[in-house]
Amino acid sequence: MAATLFFSGAVAHAQDATPNISLELNRATASSDGGCQVIFFGKNGLDQDFEEVTWRLAVFGADGVFRNLLALPLGSLSAGKRRVVQYNLPSPCTDLSEIIVNDVASCAIAGGDADSSDVCLTQLTVTSRTDIAFGL
Repeated sequence: MAATLFFSGAVAHAQDATPNISLELNRATASSDGGCQVIFFGKNGLDQDFEEVTWRLAVFGADGVFRNLLALPLGSLSAGKRRVVQYNLPSPCTDLSEIIVNDVASCAIAGGDADSSDVCLTQLTVTSRTDIAFGL
């Protein structure tokens, strides 16, 4: 039984160690103007540096209806670099159900192709620590 637990833990650890770019919807709190302040946490877990990374996000209301688009620029992001970005959305947090990564606005690997959009989507994982869903 101990061998099984050890093996399972090793497999789970190996899966967690897969290099990727991660985006987390870290926090959503009411802002002073009645809107919703959202905090995103991004990390470049790849072994490549990015000159520029920006995603387009789509925001949906509690009724499932599209509300607005926003750009999530993380700028230049070296391998292993982490960055926090804050937005103030006009709707109250309780009126929001989901935010999705709609598209890649820009994705340039340092010393690589001018447009590396496929890497910024295929290597992207998203999570949420809030009641608002965050997906691809």
